Amino acid sequence: MSGGIDAWNGLVAGGAYEAGLAYFSRASRPEELISLSFALEEGNRVFYERISRDLKEEEAASIFRSMGQAEERHKETLRELHARVSGKGGNPVDPEGMEVGGFLEGGAPLGETLAWARGKTLEEILDLAIAMEANALDRYIKMGRAVTDERSKEVFLALSREEQKHLERMTSLLDRSQGKG
Repeated sequence: MSGGIDAWNGLVAGGAYEAGLAYFSRASRPEELISLSFALEEGNRVFYERISRDLKEEEAASIFRSMGQAEERHKETLRELHARVSGKGGNPVDPEGMEVGGFLEGGAPLGETLAWARGKTLEEILDLAIAMEANALDRYIKMGRAVTDERSKEVFLALSREEQKHLERMTSLLDRSQGKG
């Protein structure tokens, strides 16, 4: 990639509209969409926390730690939305056939992705993180369009804005690591 900002300048989501909702094809109710989002946020949280431990660059490690904390806040937002929509407290239920925290945004298995990341450069890991954040941004925009409840739309819009900020942080770090910023 020639500069991290390229991920934001038009390369966000390719393919058919439905492709970005692959895990969501069976989900028809808002509670199911929320549960699936919760599961993916947990996968990203674990990924960011584990990667932050292995990075030698302190700035990068700090950013990855803060990204893990942000994913935890997203889970809390989704937990609250799920309780309001479903009338049930606690965590959203495990999506059928998908282990909570077992997959990352974009559908990559967490364990395989962590194994892949061993020995990779910061730039390679950032390329992956940028793709994950772009996928999350795209998904929340699509989910906001898919739900009819105005409050849910607002929550998904707020989450999409946060994902956009994450994407900007990652692309900025990539640019700095490549000596462009």
